[in-house]
Amino acid sequence: MHAKITLKLEDNENVSFFGPGVAELFQLIETTGSVRHAAETMGLSYSKAWKMIRGTEKATGEAVVDRTQGGKGGGKADLTSRGKKLLEDFLSMEKELNSILEAMEGKYLAAYR
Repeated sequence: MHAKITLKLEDNENVSFFGPGVAELFQLIETTGSVRHAAETMGLSYSKAWKMIRGTEKATGEAVVDRTQGGKGGGKADLTSRGKKLLEDFLSMEKELNSILEAMEGKYLAAYR
């Protein structure tokens, strides 16, 4: 038995805009250099991936993905410095929360193991 917490960031209207799915999308954009490839890897449509990106941009008020239009060699996508920082901070928060949760499991769930 173990506990699980899912971290989500919400805007001022309590609408979630960043969670594990968006974090995974951002990580894949970084590794593939492509929103399309990142979306395909996750089993998302290209339009759904862009909806997630635009939701994050709306909530933060800043661009989080930089893209270069295609051409002979194809397009390219990168996280902006703000997008990279948001991803880094989210992953750090998630790691810290999981550490706290592990300690709480020992305190509250030990009797059930």
